Amino acid sequence: MSEKFDKSDLTGKTILLFFDQDKAFLADQTLYFSDLDFPAAITTFESQAVWQILVNKHDKQQNCLYASVISYNEAAHKTASNPADLRDQLNKIRQIRFRKLDTRSLLRSAAGNRTPRKLVALAETQYAARQEETKKLQQVKIIQERFSVPIKSLRFQLGAVSFDRNFWFTDQTIHLSIKNYELREEFDAVKNYFINALKTHDINVVADFELQDDEVKILKVESPEIARIDKALIETVRFEFVSGIGRKNSMLDIDQSLFTMEELLAHYADEGFNSNAFYQSDLGFFDDLLQITDTRHYRHLRFLSSIHAHHIMKLRFVLNPFSFVFLVEGSKYYHLIWETLDTEEATYIWSCDKRLDELKLATRKLDDILSVIKAQGKTAYLNTVEDPFRRVYHDYSDLQDGFVKWKALLEQYLA
Repeated sequence: MSEKFDKSDLTGKTILLFFDQDKAFLADQTLYFSDLDFPAAITTFESQAVWQILVNKHDKQQNCLYASVISYNEAAHKTASNPADLRDQLNKIRQIRFRKLDTRSLLRSAAGNRTPRKLVALAETQYAARQEETKKLQQVKIIQERFSVPIKSLRFQLGAVSFDRNFWFTDQTIHLSIKNYELREEFDAVKNYFINALKTHDINVVADFELQDDEVKILKVESPEIARIDKALIETVRFEFVSGIGRKNSMLDIDQSLFTMEELLAHYADEGFNSNAFYQSDLGFFDDLLQITDTRHYRHLRFLSSIHAHHIMKLRFVLNPFSFVFLVEGSKYYHLIWETLDTEEATYIWSCDKRLDELKLATRKLDDILSVIKAQGKTAYLNTVEDPFRRVYHDYSDLQDGFVKWKALLEQYLA
């Protein structure tokens, strides 16, 4: 396979540099002595001259050539020109920096062999000072870049977000990180929700770099949007995430009715989501659901949550209708209680012997029962049910007295 070359790159090419009085030319574009970094003592060439130079490096970003002089006296080439296929690239050049100039050869080229010794000394001194100044300037260069990055492209990490980006001043891909100690790795799986919370799809970034030789040092990377992420905004993201669960129905075709908090939340986030990003227990998730929903069973659900046996079974969630299954530990029985969030369903109670193996069996059976109710409706289940269960109806005519009656009847059944 033949190697491909960049035809626009002049590096390694030998070309001619033409002088005429106080100007120089590679093609049609005029270059002045200030563009060539000549000593101040050189103000004009008394006669036309031609140099042959070797391009050591072509900086296309700065339109600058770094070159070495092969010959200061190419009189035979005074009527020649550089190759026509290089003309467009040569006309783009605005500066030539020579690695080292032979001052005497430069002066002879500019003024023949009649160069006074004092002028030679002055030119040498000025050229040396200019080279030293240029060297210092080239040693350290500060660059500031302003740009935007899509939030979807960010990687959320512990205490920071990061991303990779290419810049014009280096061939290397640079890894950038913006610190914010409120951030956690788990947020990467729900970063789309930060778009709504921040009210933007992109973050603005200001990055400062230090260039020394070919080394790039990152001095500072900041973003006003990332700086805005605090505990309050993370709370907004959390509520946005929980609110979205009630608006999605993608789990309804799954052959499962009962879900733990971890199973439920993982489905609505990207791969790798950890529920610990927002909640340390299912009680916190339960509380948020009650806050964002105008539920008519608020007091009922609060009461059931207070008597739920968290040390035995995690709270279970049902999607259709959105509801909860609580476990109450009695003296002789375990009681599984199904209560909806905002429908007019009665409170259903299934009981089993107070043994863990019986509880596991009853939970699996309840999953099947809820699947039947979801597919065929509660009437179909009630008409065919053989399992013993009880219902406690809600009285919506008087919310205060209705809750008291419901609670008394429920406690009677549980006893």
